[in-house]
Amino acid sequence: MAGGGRYPPKLDGRSSLQAPGMLRHGSLPNGVRLLDPLSLPGRLENKVAAQAAEIEQFTSDNQRFVAGNQALRQDLVAVQNEAQQLKAHIRSIQTESDIQIRVLVDKIGKREAHIRAAENVKEDLTQAHHEAQNLVRDRKELISKIRQASQELQTIRGDFKSLPDSEAELDDLRQEYKRLR
Repeated sequence: MAGGGRYPPKLDGRSSLQAPGMLRHGSLPNGVRLLDPLSLPGRLENKVAAQAAEIEQFTSDNQRFVAGNQALRQDLVAVQNEAQQLKAHIRSIQTESDIQIRVLVDKIGKREAHIRAAENVKEDLTQAHHEAQNLVRDRKELISKIRQASQELQTIRGDFKSLPDSEAELDDLRQEYKRLR
C-alpha cells in the first residue's frame, strides 16, 4: 500500500502519461473551453427574469410610496384644518378672557369706590379680588395651554416640512425606475 491510491501511479491522473482514449483530469489545454452549464439563452432568460422581479419590486415600492404620499397629503390637510380651528379657538378664548378681565377690572374699580363710601362693602371687594386672582390664574393656565398648543403646532409643521424630502426621494426612485426600465 505504498501507493496510497486506488490506481497505479502512472494512471492516477497525476502522471504525465495518458492512455489513448482516456479522459484527462484537471484543466483543459489553452483555447479549449467547456460550454457553460447555462447556455446563452438560459442566462438571458435568467437575467430578464431577475430584471422583471426587480421592476416588479420597484413598482411595488413606488405604489407604496404613492400611497404613503397621498396619506401624508391627506394628513397635512387635516392637520392644517385642525390648526386653523385651534387658532380660531385660541382667539376666541383670548377675546373672552380679555372681556372677562375688563369686566372684572371695572367691577373692582366700582367696588373700591363703594369701599371709600361705605365700610360694609369691604367684604364684597375681598371676594371680587379673589375672583380676579382666580381669573388671572385661569388666564395664565390658558396662556400656558396656548403656548403648548403653539409648540405642538410648530412640531407638526416641522414634521410636514420633511414632506418635500419624502417627495424628492419618491421622485428619485421614479427616475431610477425609469432608468432601469
